[in-house]
Amino acid sequence: MLSGFVLARASAGLADGTIRGDVGHLDQMRTWFGRPLWDMEPADADTYFGKVLRQSPSGTRLARSQALTTYFMFLELRHKVELHRLTGGWSSARSTR
Repeated sequence: MLSGFVLARASAGLADGTIRGDVGHLDQMRTWFGRPLWDMEPADADTYFGKVLRQSPSGTRLARSQALTTYFMFLELRHKVELHRLTGGWSSARSTR
């Protein structure tokens, strides 16, 4: 999934440094989480951003949250049909909020 994310970002014309930064943030979150990021639930993100990164600079929190948001948007856009089949409507439930 991550390689597809990188290719999509590169195809969109993002600078290599921006893509490396996003991947680095995602890798740090995945290392903390210990599982694939697509398994992350809102409570896990709350713990990470509210407790683990509590003392981190606001720019770090912002960059990580933007990388995670972009990654989940990529997953939803690229894998919407599979997500719907696996979850019984997860992606459509998210888009109505």
